[in-house]
Amino acid sequence: MALAHPTGSRPVYTASSPPSSYRDDESTPWALAFAADVAQLRSEGVSYQDSADFLRALVRKSSLRFTDIREDPARFFLAHRLLAKLAPEHGPGFWIRFTVQFNLFAGTVMALGGPAQLAELDAIQRRGELGSFCLTERFAGVNSGLVVNTTATWDPLSQEFVIHSPNEGAWKNWISQGLTAERAVVIADLRVGEQRLGPHGFLVDMVDPATSRPHPGIVTSDMGRKTTGLDLDNACVRFDHLRVPKGALLNRFGNILGDQYVPVAKGIRTMDMIGQRLFTGRVAVAQAALTFARKLFASTRTYSDAKLCAMRGDAPALSDVPQLRALYDEADAALDEMDAFVGMCEVHLRQCLVADTIPSAELTRAIAVSKIRAVETCIELCFRLKQEVGSYALMGRVGV
Repeated sequence: MALAHPTGSRPVYTASSPPSSYRDDESTPWALAFAADVAQLRSEGVSYQDSADFLRALVRKSSLRFTDIREDPARFFLAHRLLAKLAPEHGPGFWIRFTVQFNLFAGTVMALGGPAQLAELDAIQRRGELGSFCLTERFAGVNSGLVVNTTATWDPLSQEFVIHSPNEGAWKNWISQGLTAERAVVIADLRVGEQRLGPHGFLVDMVDPATSRPHPGIVTSDMGRKTTGLDLDNACVRFDHLRVPKGALLNRFGNILGDQYVPVAKGIRTMDMIGQRLFTGRVAVAQAALTFARKLFASTRTYSDAKLCAMRGDAPALSDVPQLRALYDEADAALDEMDAFVGMCEVHLRQCLVADTIPSAELTRAIAVSKIRAVETCIELCFRLKQEVGSYALMGRVGV
């Protein structure tokens, strides 16, 4: 699992690298307090609004700040891991809602926003408002993020942007928290005069503050009932000539001056900074998968250690069935190996986040590998565990 350096020098990111000390952070006072807060989570019989309200309270409490993704990224990743421990019991819905809020929505404003928008982000946290991230479009399919047909056209007469979905393929699709959020970061193709300037981010009101109803020009619908994560709303979002003020454009790297688009920093594409959220998200997803698998194996082993079965010898517990014992040993080794690899990715990515720099090509590849390999490893191990433990895997709230 080592990734060779392009120049042929010694690899930096290897599965044999020792795990960093980030795991020790789970016993700090902050971690214990945060774990106690999220332990109040409920998922059975919970509506979209109930789940959203739980997150609103967590946002207002500010134990995790929106700014921590840059100022304290170790805490940002730790919060995701602590919350992932609840997934075997409660499913993935709230974890996805949480990372949409803190990574995709707030993280994008942190990456792209100017001073006024960063101040607004602080106000959003104080009010406990929720945000969604409107990037994925119907036509894009698996190329999500690479195809953006939603347009944002500058109107020099009104000094506004007009955000519009020109066809059904441009409708934003599977937008998590899209039915309950008051705000959204909308990614649209910016057009100024005859110029097409590519995907840019806009901070948009999803709800009209005057009426507390969906903002005119925004049409949302539920994607429908899912097989899991039923506490999470996923929306289709369509924009119908939505007018937003000039200040909606996240303007750290470019702004409208004299009805012209003026880049603030040369050599930095807005889409590159939007892509930063994919890096943090991939590491968070990889760690969530590993945390889920560890918790699932631990709880199953507790059951199988106490489950007596008809066997010869002095150890009649289910855990001592040879093939199950071998699977436990194999899982421990595989998860340790992946934890080390993903941990190294996190450590190096945290340095980029604090320094506000784009990860190197080598780190980008390592992060991509970490997500795919971690998720596939966990899927394989958890599937095999289900096959070995029999009827226990059929019980509700077990998670197998």
